[in-house]
Amino acid sequence: MLLVILGLAAFVYMIVSGGAPLTVSQETTVIVEPLKSNGQTVDFHQAIQAMIEPDVPADENGFRAVVLGYGRETFVAGERHQANEEDWQYAEMCKALAIDPETPATFSLPRPMQNDQQWLAEVGEGLDAVQVAASKPHYFVPMIRQSEKDFVVMSQPSAVYGFHERLSEALRHRANTRFQSNEVGEAWKDVLTSLRLFRHVTINQVLERKDEESPLAPVAEVVATLSEWTPAQLEQAMRDLETLPDWQDRQTTLTMIQFVLLDLLSATNDPVDLQVRFQKMLPEEMLGMLPVIAIAFDWNLVAKELNNEIKTYSTLLEEAAGKSLDEQFDQLSLRLPGETLSEPVNEENLEEFLRNHIEAEKSLDVLFTSGRSKLSGTMVGRYVVTWLAGEIYRQQLIEESRCQALRWALALERYHREHQTYPDTLEPLGLQPMPQDMGFHYEKVDTGYRLQNKVFRLDKE
Repeated sequence: MLLVILGLAAFVYMIVSGGAPLTVSQETTVIVEPLKSNGQTVDFHQAIQAMIEPDVPADENGFRAVVLGYGRETFVAGERHQANEEDWQYAEMCKALAIDPETPATFSLPRPMQNDQQWLAEVGEGLDAVQVAASKPHYFVPMIRQSEKDFVVMSQPSAVYGFHERLSEALRHRANTRFQSNEVGEAWKDVLTSLRLFRHVTINQVLERKDEESPLAPVAEVVATLSEWTPAQLEQAMRDLETLPDWQDRQTTLTMIQFVLLDLLSATNDPVDLQVRFQKMLPEEMLGMLPVIAIAFDWNLVAKELNNEIKTYSTLLEEAAGKSLDEQFDQLSLRLPGETLSEPVNEENLEEFLRNHIEAEKSLDVLFTSGRSKLSGTMVGRYVVTWLAGEIYRQQLIEESRCQALRWALALERYHREHQTYPDTLEPLGLQPMPQDMGFHYEKVDTGYRLQNKVFRLDKE
């Protein structure tokens, strides 16, 4: 289901070489229904679908308007996808959205992006339609699959989330062009739409991000134009930020990760099929990891340990939720912007790498127990839960920081209009309490200010 889950694929395959089939029980698969037609394995595709897809008519889903508008371009395959995959994926998605797949596309998203009227004219109508789609109460990408043999991780066309990245890049580019032309109101609509799109598809876009400078929340560009905004525009933007969609509940996200992993374990009787599927989807740097380890596990033991890991991490999330941003990053072993995910791993340094992680005693180094290799078990446990769940949580904290920084910046500009100076503290701004404390430190600097926390910094001269 999740694009972010692709990171686990290499590690699952590395330790796949047989083992007892996964038994359907409360200890192993957690849920015992719905079963696939074979009556032996759980249909996690249906289970996740029921958990995350609201029961609404297809035409109430904002994503439907995007597919209607851009057609097959929404499913343009990435370099690691095969062209014939687009055909069935597009057909199945159209079926789920009550669309005739032969309906011609109305819009296109040309590249490269340029600062000229021709580019704006070419993308304008399509991006305007995206604004309307993203503001609907419901916006989600339905799950699709060809057959029951498809893994949950294969049931979401990752090209769709790459297309969302392209939409967001285009929205940001048009916003900047409009800001430069003093079209403040129209530019802000593009910024707001990019923020909404990211929240709608966060968990699937985490690994689509090219860098830590989010193209979805151009805070610095907005702040640089605030002197041109009218008081009414400032007030409207502050209200708009309060209407952003909520993040998907983190416990629900964690459960989704758990179901995806259990679905993969259920399919490990066919390791060759796993390899064929994953090789075309994994990043190049992970393909070299496939032959590093090949150890036969009893997957029932692995599933039990996985479920224990999920419970442990769920408890950590609950404990972290009420703490400061710094404490959340430290307790959950999250990365700061700019930090690499991990040092390169190969056959030569694998054992040392794993031992270092065990000795560090970081959260959730609970060992998978196979009776064969605690080291490889640690590797799976560490990356499957701590990294994947943590990466989603980390990105949400960073993006939430940017959105809250934008709210502060708008309020600071409003204050400056009234008093011709910035306040000494944030208290006089009169903002309503925010849903989560992002731990911002504010200081007045000469004729401007500095606003920063553990993951974000904004300087206004």
